[in-house]
Amino acid sequence: MLDKQKLLLILILFSSLNFSYAQTGYEIGLLVGPAQMRSDFGLREDKDTNSGNIGFGAGLMFDINPMDWGSRRDYVYDHFKLRFDLSYNKTNLQHYGQYVDPDQTGENAERLRNQRGEAKNFSGGIALEYYPLSLRNFFYNFFDFSPYLILGAQMTYANPDSNVTDASQIYAPWGLSAVNTESFYTTALNTGVGIRYKVSGYSDFLLEAKWQFFNSDWVDGLNHDLSYNKNNDSLIWVSVGYVYYLN
Repeated sequence: MLDKQKLLLILILFSSLNFSYAQTGYEIGLLVGPAQMRSDFGLREDKDTNSGNIGFGAGLMFDINPMDWGSRRDYVYDHFKLRFDLSYNKTNLQHYGQYVDPDQTGENAERLRNQRGEAKNFSGGIALEYYPLSLRNFFYNFFDFSPYLILGAQMTYANPDSNVTDASQIYAPWGLSAVNTESFYTTALNTGVGIRYKVSGYSDFLLEAKWQFFNSDWVDGLNHDLSYNKNNDSLIWVSVGYVYYLN
């Protein structure tokens, strides 16, 4: 009798665990695409800078989909997901814009033209995804496309590099103190937009654009006080991805 009671208890506990697991959707995804570093290399809002300082990013995402936690009338469960992600991006940097134009022939212009940098960042964080359309209806193929918004926070390990090693190589108005290639940690605000396309019952393709606002101006290893580059560094990452539903 005791053995039967133990067996029944084990079955109840196992069923409860399975029920709890079934009530939560888990998704894993891979993202890759170009990353545009907006930093002290070049001029902000300059088209040559924005098109020239582009690198590459790759990342993993893990989503928790709570659509079955409540009824269809529970708006939060039917329109929000929680995302955890890890990513790496690398961008080779150089100066563009009016100060390195061919008609600039001075020594400082030549220093700018010769200066190179590299931004390498490992990031991990958490974000909230908001879907204007119903998560349940998308999962059950009532429509093929589902747009979404992202807002979150990240911790970034920045590992910049530069070919500037002494004062004779740097743009004179900055001073050597404007270059620092030591690795460090910083936080970042992460926001973006995306859209999913239903491939099958348990997989999606996605297209996503995210803007990462770092809480530091040293992510590229360069930080000068001139007015035209006074903002902190940021990153725009446009990626395509594949998402698989684990359950």
